[in-house]
Amino acid sequence: MSDLSIPDPAAAHYPQPLDIQHDTDPAQDHGDARRIPHLGHAALFFGIAVISFFVSVIGAFVIYIALHPHANIFGNGTTASLPPAAVHLAAGAQIIGYALTFAICFPVFPLIWHRSFLDGIHWTWRAARLHWWKLILLGIGLSLLADIAEHFFKAPKETTDILKLLDTPLSAWLTAISGALIAPVVEEIAFRGFLLPAIATAYDWIALERTPAAYNRWRQTTSHTIPALVLAAVVSSAAFAALHAGQLHGAYGPVIILFFVSLALSAVRIRFQSVAASALVHVSYNSLLFLIMIVMTGGFRHLDKLTH
Repeated sequence: MSDLSIPDPAAAHYPQPLDIQHDTDPAQDHGDARRIPHLGHAALFFGIAVISFFVSVIGAFVIYIALHPHANIFGNGTTASLPPAAVHLAAGAQIIGYALTFAICFPVFPLIWHRSFLDGIHWTWRAARLHWWKLILLGIGLSLLADIAEHFFKAPKETTDILKLLDTPLSAWLTAISGALIAPVVEEIAFRGFLLPAIATAYDWIALERTPAAYNRWRQTTSHTIPALVLAAVVSSAAFAALHAGQLHGAYGPVIILFFVSLALSAVRIRFQSVAASALVHVSYNSLLFLIMIVMTGGFRHLDKLTH
């Protein structure tokens, strides 16, 4: 007769969450639990991102000026007055900035964490695979609610910068692909993968009781307290909304809506312990917005309908 224990069917279907940053086998113990990512890691990530985007934008506009030496790339001093070619170049530089950021981060952070990049930010495919249809429906629902909510706010006066990215079918399709698939994933990694857990860890350390028992718990687990997660969700969502404020020309209504959308994305990230899950919701949210544009314009063949 086999000495193997009979597996628990319930445990097979509903496995308990594991502390992936701390060994549970004493024989394989590598020391204290490591809280990844913390504020230092988040600062490094955003620093790499800022430098990457700066290099990409400067490089793009140097090329543009070389090709158009007499062009006024700043128009009358506002982003809405930029020539369409300059707007396209800036959008292309943004995508290059994304690529450069992750080309640096994917090899650098594993050297610091001693684990893969996706593992370190809790990407966790399993949660997204198990609940994919719920997450997609949630993203669609959030998008519809946001669209309804925007009708109660005054629209921003200046919106021509985004329209300049949709002035030709090719640029419109490239913008849709980037906005629906690339940007949401990058933003989730930045705000839900790095910033949210980093703020939660910082709060828990500040609020930690200075007792031996509290220090022992800190060394043995990487879980966060509820107050820490709430604060981290609020602060990271405020940063997320502020990032988009410039694109919305400071229109407070849409910015407030984005803040609450970000709170919902943070809740998904916390509930499923997976950035992949919140990214799927975010992709669904953005995809519906661009899908509506595609339907309205007949596959971006009638772009004039976007201005009416």
